[in-house]
Amino acid sequence: MCDKEYIITIGSANIDIAGYSYASLNYADSNPGKIKFTPGGVGRNIAHNLALLGKNSWLMSAVGDDFYGQSLLAQTTQSGVNVDKCLIVNGENTSSYLSLLDKTGEMLVAINDMTISEHISAEFLSQHIDFIQGAKVIVADCNISESTLVWLLNNAGKVPVFVDPVSAWKCVKIREHLAQIHTLKPNRLEAETLSGISLSDRNDAEKVAVWFHTHGLNRLVLSMGGDGVYYSELYGASGWSPPVKTQVVNVTGAGDAMMAGLASCWVDNMPFIDSIRFAQGCSSMALASEYTNNPELSVANVKSLVEKQNV
Repeated sequence: MCDKEYIITIGSANIDIAGYSYASLNYADSNPGKIKFTPGGVGRNIAHNLALLGKNSWLMSAVGDDFYGQSLLAQTTQSGVNVDKCLIVNGENTSSYLSLLDKTGEMLVAINDMTISEHISAEFLSQHIDFIQGAKVIVADCNISESTLVWLLNNAGKVPVFVDPVSAWKCVKIREHLAQIHTLKPNRLEAETLSGISLSDRNDAEKVAVWFHTHGLNRLVLSMGGDGVYYSELYGASGWSPPVKTQVVNVTGAGDAMMAGLASCWVDNMPFIDSIRFAQGCSSMALASEYTNNPELSVANVKSLVEKQNV
């Protein structure tokens, strides 16, 4: 089916619609401004970043049979991701996130329509079981249901599954299934929510890692903001990797880029610590770009960035 090693990302794909008002909003009237439509979704962003990193990247997600769905698949294909395994659902809206921002860029209100992600089901994935079991690595985001995640973890065969928690309230669905997860990439709040241990300072990171490993997790990549990343492998290496110096332009998509970096390094058989630094470089490039997916992202550019930090 694929002539080279491939990575499957299973998760959300949506259209982000942001309305920016030129002046103070008049709620009872039409307001002049600009409206931006951009492809988004954690799973889709990870798959896009993997394609930028030169990987054979496949997305398994669900879109509606509407204009947004066609546009999302077309733009994702254009970015180098294979979308042939995506599900097109008749009569459903493509997942979308509509936000209204004031003239300073602060969000006033948002509405999300993401019910279509329920169609990324165990039944859908089971139709592609041979394809799933042939992957080099699978990345799943916690926008998919617990039952779908459980099916995936039970049926991935020997393929390692990397999980992106997405948010503190979505990540609780994996708490009982950590022993089947190869690599988990939580931030401070997600790790606190899962473990019940407060991460008030750097010294707590090791305690949290022990908790995760006691519950069977193989590798933890704990993103601690300005403190950098605490990484820990069951029966393996652990420690701190300092933050990569970055001029932050846009925080959206930094975590998605980091996860793509980790999966890319796994395919390249890179040692754990080296893959952490590379993933941080990916995240740094996302932070430094106005785009959620930095078009300049590449293995060469990330390696160059990380090497400069090490000098």
